[in-house]
Amino acid sequence: MKETKNKLLLIDGDMILYKAACAAEQEMRWDDNTWTLQTNMVEAKAEADRNIDTISKALKSKKIKVFFTPRVTFRHDMWPAYKANRKDKRKPLGIGELRDWMMEEYDSVMYPNIEADDAIGIWATEDPDNRVAVSGDKDFGTLPIHWYNHLKDILRIISKEEADHFHLVQSLMGDTTDGFGGLKGCGPMTAKKLLDKNGATWKTVVDAYEAKGFTSDDALMTARLARILQHGDYDFETNEVTLWNPTNA
Repeated sequence: MKETKNKLLLIDGDMILYKAACAAEQEMRWDDNTWTLQTNMVEAKAEADRNIDTISKALKSKKIKVFFTPRVTFRHDMWPAYKANRKDKRKPLGIGELRDWMMEEYDSVMYPNIEADDAIGIWATEDPDNRVAVSGDKDFGTLPIHWYNHLKDILRIISKEEADHFHLVQSLMGDTTDGFGGLKGCGPMTAKKLLDKNGATWKTVVDAYEAKGFTSDDALMTARLARILQHGDYDFETNEVTLWNPTNA
């Protein structure tokens, strides 16, 4: 991909980590009644290496920075139910040790209070012409950046207009996989039709919420939860986040 050659690749380490840890798990049957689950850390490390190497070759760049997420972020403070639906799901064996290894093996970073997605968003929007965000998360469509979805092998160059429009779509939809809903029954097609009909503006989003008995504050909460941070939204000294407002959009 000529558009990405020798650019800095900002890789979502959380996705690589989880996939590699899952791939290394093995079931062991000892007898008819006894099964155990084990992992092979050598294979887990090799799988992580393979995934990152595949990305590097696809984008024709060896410049890599890998990002990870701390246990608690600002979204948990804003919305206690954020990703609460994942708490009871078992994590792959050895995932903590594998993350420690990846952070030592690669040029990696994990900032307090923000997710890997946010850190990538901040880095990518600081210098969009020379950096490429690498993640399979659809939320990167809210950013005016070069974005490579490594799960689908798709590279997109997203304009500010496209990013702002998708953020409005996300504000209407919410994200049930992350534990916060938008308007019930409002999927991507319904949200796009609503914006096409009434205008792709924040007022359209608020009007839609109020028509369903919600408030502008409800709409704003969803918009803030759905939006990946951009350059200038995070103070690296205090670890504080500047939340999105429609007035500074």
